[in-house]
Amino acid sequence: MGQLANIDPWIALGVAAATLLTDAVCVMYTASVVHRRDLAAANWGALTYMLSAFAVISFTSNWTYVVFAALGSWIGAYATMKYLRWQRARDAREIVAAAALVLTPQPPAPTPLPAGPRLAA
Repeated sequence: MGQLANIDPWIALGVAAATLLTDAVCVMYTASVVHRRDLAAANWGALTYMLSAFAVISFTSNWTYVVFAALGSWIGAYATMKYLRWQRARDAREIVAAAALVLTPQPPAPTPLPAGPRLAA
């Protein structure tokens, strides 16, 4: 119980924020790998390790920070997955709208009247 009294609320918030961002970045890293975007995957991967360092260093000195790390991790992954799902739905709506414009039947062009004998006035 002594470790619970030693929790610094700012460090706890920092650990939660760091793991929130770390999991958001991990989801973006995975999405980049799946879509074979090499530069983006490399950038997201490097950022993952930079962000996780703060959380690991913080909760190794006090195990109770693991709770804040888990909470931040859960929120980060959940929110990022919701964002990616929303983004994919938006992209799909744009594709459907563009396809509808392309596939909308156009009225036929008017046919010219046949040339016939001209009447003198």
